[in-house]
Amino acid sequence: MHNIPMRFSGEHACVLGASSDLGMAVAKVLSDAGLRLTLSACSEKGIARISSAFPTATILKLNLAAVAHNATMQPDATLESIDSPEYLVDCMQSNFEEFVAGAEPVDVANYMETNISGRAICLRYISRMMLATRFGRCVFISSTAAALPNAGQGFYAASKLAGEALYQNLGVELGGRGVTTCSLRLGYVQSGRGNTFIESNPQAVKRCPAKRAVTPDEVASTVAFLLSDNATMINGTAITMDGGLTACK
Repeated sequence: MHNIPMRFSGEHACVLGASSDLGMAVAKVLSDAGLRLTLSACSEKGIARISSAFPTATILKLNLAAVAHNATMQPDATLESIDSPEYLVDCMQSNFEEFVAGAEPVDVANYMETNISGRAICLRYISRMMLATRFGRCVFISSTAAALPNAGQGFYAASKLAGEALYQNLGVELGGRGVTTCSLRLGYVQSGRGNTFIESNPQAVKRCPAKRAVTPDEVASTVAFLLSDNATMINGTAITMDGGLTACK
């Protein structure tokens, strides 16, 4: 077997939502690849976690709700402080699972503003930095719920679909100017809320042909490949990584 090395023409990677188990795994792989890191979290607990694990990284407190809410009043100072990354990994997502007919209107509005408007504004800022240097590679962490949601995942699925649309169109608009994108749709993952769901619903994983959930390390290695020069022509599309879950009835 020949090992095919991953090549990175850039030097700086920004991981948004890096304090999650998945974000931490991605940050480690990119750090091991020699990339300089800018990492964000939305809480003090998250900031402390990534600061401890990655002491040389640039750490930012980035709250999507505040970004979206303040957009009409003033530019977000945190976004303006990001120093021209060549790579972006978007792991950000707040938690909101309610039945469509039962959710409180104010909760729906806040969730959508945070996870759609806030994400769009972040992507606008960072993609313009990439456009200025005519080089950038973006990976959005999506979910198979975008295509096949469980009951109670309507708002989550809608926000993931909206995120995929934003990243897809960015790749269409800027692909000819050196900025390309990809969304990675994940099935059940052994991390965070995924572990909680798997523990409560062990039969769900048994329906997957692979008979297990995806590990954070597997996701991180795949993200690194999708960011690398090897995958530049994977642009404006979504790739599913779920062990075959969505291939079944």
